[in-house]
Amino acid sequence: MTNIDTFLPGSGGGTIDSTKLRNQGRKCILLHKKKDVDETLKLAKAVGLDVVECVFQSGKENQKSFFGTGKLNSISAEFEMKNPTHPWYGVDLVLVHTNASPIQIVELNKILKLECWDRVRLLLNLFTTQANSVEAKLQVKLAKLNADKTIMREYANIQNRGERLGWGAGGKHALESNMKIIDREISTLLKKKSRREKSERERRKHRIKNGIKSIGLVGYTNAGKSSLFQNMAGKPVLIQNQLFSTLETTIGRMQKSPRILMVDTIGFVDNLPTILLDAFKSTIKESISCDLILLVVDISDSKKEFKRKLQTTLTELESHKENFNLNLIQPVLTKCDLVNEKKVLSFSEALLNYNLKEPIITSSVSNHGIELLREVILTKLFQKPKTVSILPPTENNHISQLAIISHLHELGYIISETKIDTRGEIQVTMWVDDVALIRYAAKSNNQLKI
Repeated sequence: MTNIDTFLPGSGGGTIDSTKLRNQGRKCILLHKKKDVDETLKLAKAVGLDVVECVFQSGKENQKSFFGTGKLNSISAEFEMKNPTHPWYGVDLVLVHTNASPIQIVELNKILKLECWDRVRLLLNLFTTQANSVEAKLQVKLAKLNADKTIMREYANIQNRGERLGWGAGGKHALESNMKIIDREISTLLKKKSRREKSERERRKHRIKNGIKSIGLVGYTNAGKSSLFQNMAGKPVLIQNQLFSTLETTIGRMQKSPRILMVDTIGFVDNLPTILLDAFKSTIKESISCDLILLVVDISDSKKEFKRKLQTTLTELESHKENFNLNLIQPVLTKCDLVNEKKVLSFSEALLNYNLKEPIITSSVSNHGIELLREVILTKLFQKPKTVSILPPTENNHISQLAIISHLHELGYIISETKIDTRGEIQVTMWVDDVALIRYAAKSNNQLKI
């Protein structure tokens, strides 16, 4: 392994366990130009990092080194003192509160002589610890390799200009060797990704052909999507009060419903780097290429955070979905058990400024609003329940009424069954897709009357 591996986020990434172990309790400082660093600190905490100090510099961002070189030289001098009583003693990582350019990362690394992560690399390390499925691991690894490649390309540019590569860069041979390895890995992963995407497209076509409806859960990370999914689909998923606890797509059938699939996937975040957006494009598409989109928003946030996260989510939705249509979006305000009625009313009114529908107020803890949300979903997708009649078998038709009812349970969700006369006719009221019902009725030899 070359020295360059100590600087890069992984030449393709380490294992989940090794990443967790390597970063747990690791000391770092955070360089920032913007005073609002709360989200970055939460991301660092989720990775396991210990941010011992936030270092602020006012003024414009230096295009080459983020901070001015004078400030960076001063920071470097403090590190070089290695004073055991200094708060920075033991720090071996520098975080940068921005999506830094490759030249900024290389220059910071050169001056400070420490490993440097911007938001891209911080998110990549977090994603590495959170990726559980084959799909998520593939996407994270691809993003990491592309991030590595941009840095190596910058080192190659420096080399071509005849400059010294700096701390941790390795030699010319090591650089060229790593570039070739990365190119081969990216090519292999892209082929795997393409095959998986093709399989997913085929599955989606099959679901549509069979009249299966789908609902996508979208929202800012940690908005409560997975809790809502588990409550309505009854399918266990990882639920943590932590950013990006969900990376992979989870699909489950909504309980007390016809064949409606709920799709839960990665949450959005401000200025999500292009490298990550490209890697997770297919995963995001899975949740928004649905018949209905539940826009999940955390009502326990401050009003400023509420608006920021809502705007980010809507912007990302619009950028990912062709023919963006607000009519397909149903807002859902979560965690209402944590706030009072006045705040619920205030935030509900705020949604109207975005031309969104009236939200459904929910809590996955108290189950408040869950059944109302289910009713709204069913009405939007199926308009109203259908009532059908099942005739008893005759000499020509030997299908039992129980067999027909059993099949109707597969097709939809039965609300009631009523025997309506002495001849044994049974009337069934149910939520069901029109096309699927008509197809089955055509096969029932007139025993099923719509």
